[in-house]
Amino acid sequence: MNREEIEEIILEPDPARIMEGLRDTGYEFNTAMADIVDNSIAADATIVKVKIDLSPNNRITVYVADNGVGMDMEGLKNAMKYGSTKRIDPSSLGKFGLGLKTASTAFCRCLSVLSKDKVSDYHKVRWDLDEICKINKWQLLQPEITPDEIDILEEVTEGKSGTLVIWENVDRLMKDYKQDGSRKKAFERLIDRLKFHFSMVYQRFLDENFKDADQVSIYVNDELIKPWDPFCESEKESKCIAKAKIDVELDDKGTTAPFEVEAWLLPRVENFSSSEAHKKARISNDMEGFYVYRENRLIHNGDWLDMFVKDPHISLLRVKFSFDHRLDDAFNVDIKKSRILLNDGIYEFLFNTFMPAPRRAASDLYRKGQLEGIKKNSVEAHDASNKNISSKAASVEASKVDVINPSTGEVSIQNTQGTFTGKLKLLTPKRTGEYSVVPVDDIEDGILWEPTLVDGNHAVAINQKHLYYSKVYAPNINNSTLIVGMDSLLWALAEAELSTYNNDTKEQYEEMRIQVSRILRKLVADLPDPDVNNGDDQNEQQF
Repeated sequence: MNREEIEEIILEPDPARIMEGLRDTGYEFNTAMADIVDNSIAADATIVKVKIDLSPNNRITVYVADNGVGMDMEGLKNAMKYGSTKRIDPSSLGKFGLGLKTASTAFCRCLSVLSKDKVSDYHKVRWDLDEICKINKWQLLQPEITPDEIDILEEVTEGKSGTLVIWENVDRLMKDYKQDGSRKKAFERLIDRLKFHFSMVYQRFLDENFKDADQVSIYVNDELIKPWDPFCESEKESKCIAKAKIDVELDDKGTTAPFEVEAWLLPRVENFSSSEAHKKARISNDMEGFYVYRENRLIHNGDWLDMFVKDPHISLLRVKFSFDHRLDDAFNVDIKKSRILLNDGIYEFLFNTFMPAPRRAASDLYRKGQLEGIKKNSVEAHDASNKNISSKAASVEASKVDVINPSTGEVSIQNTQGTFTGKLKLLTPKRTGEYSVVPVDDIEDGILWEPTLVDGNHAVAINQKHLYYSKVYAPNINNSTLIVGMDSLLWALAEAELSTYNNDTKEQYEEMRIQVSRILRKLVADLPDPDVNNGDDQNEQQF
């Protein structure tokens, strides 16, 4: 068959099915609104005003007005086209030519755009999904421009160029509430979440001190949005503890483009400049992880890119990941500009080379504060144990220990096996009556317990840094019976060691304590961390 005889087949997509289907691309409201604002910034706007109205009859209307370059009628038709013409500037925040339409119709059935450039008059066009479903044609409507719409736009443009996006017939934003009060509160939460989302996503554009991004003022219901810095760089105790700049190959010609990564360790609550600053930092499991910036706009945050699960022990760690448009294909930036995919090489570099040290540092800082809280709460926890054991010690002790050299801890141990020399830690009581059970900051080799002498009294030292103490003792610190029971068990093990100590068994006893302590650490590792209740809840969620 000759090429001239081949039938040309052109399949026009069904308008109604396409539009209805694209409503389900998975947009969240905040992400959708950010897509609209992206277009404003791409149009060189310096002011963007978002207005979300809840009418007395519970109808929601959304307006986004900007003072960007605006569009004439041809520009409007291109903007409303599904798959609009590619932008001249590849670094533009607008990327695929779909965001305006898909983001809007994910929540509304009627999308209108009013615009004017520096020479044209006002023009307005509309996609009305209900009308499209009736006629099943790609018919772009040209509705009447209302005075109210011009007022909203000119409040931003002062009669110059700009664009107004309008969402009407909003049917997927809020559920129906039977009580007006409940609906009003839900609406207020919706606005608050959007304000924070903008403050986070456009932080670099809102921050006048950040010079690598064009400055823009964004308002939501007349409130100027202030930038939110996830890395708390203005805090003296916030530290960048690791950084790297990596070139990624773009083609087989050796063309490369870089991405930059920085690990930031945030302060503990007591090291923030103020309680307000700590609250603003929003330290929680939900906010830990990578913060990914494309062209200075945050596109993804709040997880570890499938490298690690969220962990309260590293809730003080946030990682800044920045790249430009040249790496869009390398990172598979999606249509919503809300996620990236890492190739194997970059994943391995981050997982095996870059992240281990920052994760250890974050965990150490967390556990340091946790230990301080546990120590604070357990000051009196062992008092009952000391009274109980001290009152009965003489009747159960089967060894006699004398100090030979106080500076080295050398002692003489006399028991049923004979008399032997060894070494014990010699402690002085920190509290009145603390002669049998002594919580200590740490024990060598991570051991949970060891025999000791406190002013000549047989005692057991318990390692507060061991996971068994933090995950078993700490949650039960107010249960006196349980604490006395556990303390008595460890004291009995220490006393049994002294009572049967000899030159052949001393190393075996030490190895036994090491092995038991290791086993216990693994057994309790997955138990929940205690709420030490010392005013330092690092997992507090702030909204």
